[in-house]
Amino acid sequence: MIDILRSIKYYKMETKKTNAMPYDIEGQNAEQNGDWIKSIHKERITSTMTKYFHDVNPQWKGSDSEKVVNIIEKLVYKTIDVDKLNRLNMSKNGFTFSFSIVQNMYSDELLDLLMEYHTDKWHFVQEVFMKDGLVDLVYEDRYLNTPIGCLILAQFIRRMKDLFKLRYQSIEINLSRRDFRVMFDDNTLKIDRKFSFPENRDTFFRMCMDKIVGDNYTLKVGNTKHARTFVLRNSSYELLISPDGGISHGWGIGSGSDNCLTVDALKGNLDMNIHCFNRAAHSYDRAGIPYVISLSPLGMNNSMSKE
Repeated sequence: MIDILRSIKYYKMETKKTNAMPYDIEGQNAEQNGDWIKSIHKERITSTMTKYFHDVNPQWKGSDSEKVVNIIEKLVYKTIDVDKLNRLNMSKNGFTFSFSIVQNMYSDELLDLLMEYHTDKWHFVQEVFMKDGLVDLVYEDRYLNTPIGCLILAQFIRRMKDLFKLRYQSIEINLSRRDFRVMFDDNTLKIDRKFSFPENRDTFFRMCMDKIVGDNYTLKVGNTKHARTFVLRNSSYELLISPDGGISHGWGIGSGSDNCLTVDALKGNLDMNIHCFNRAAHSYDRAGIPYVISLSPLGMNNSMSKE
């Protein structure tokens, strides 16, 4: 036990010489990821104590050396609040992550489904928007042209409002007039088929927004670019949610009664929660529906745009 105490004392002396201990985690380590800090200290402990065992106490066995390293490691980790470091890193630098959805869902569950991926980051997103819930929302989608897509979009906007405790200062939706098919009577159209005319899509989407969301919004229809992105912004942060191919991409209506629903039937019951089948997860490559999520402090975005 005397040798263990001496080795711990030796390690503390060596780290103080190089100022290596994480005394000021909000200062010197604020920009570092907490898990990265842990790995660096693990390497430092091992290298420092290897020198000790070889130079100071060479008669120690390897198992004894490993025991001392583990003891010191636990003592050092007590001084490192990894969760706090990770949160400091996220608040200062933001983050970006991506994934692909492979599950089926009900039409109002999309946000909940997204939040099953990288839950720690989503919890941080939820926290920063709950602190400052007055937001502006912009969504642009070139490919929104089906009734089920309109329903999913309106339910998604409502779910964000409820889950993040938002107050929409403005909502702007930018849609395209392209990619419609004059083939059916839109009133008897199945809800996963394309509308024949953009005007019919616009009318149905307005019905969904008025019934489901209830907030004031602006709908702009024109030659929308290729972007398919939500931009949610409060006074401090900007959240980007980018669904590959648009919010309705990859979703179909499964077998059962929902598969026979028409636009007329849905108009009379916009509170319906439709079971959606993930076509992309059952395609030839089973890749799922890709999403990219990015959170950035507004100051960082502004500085980047000036460069």
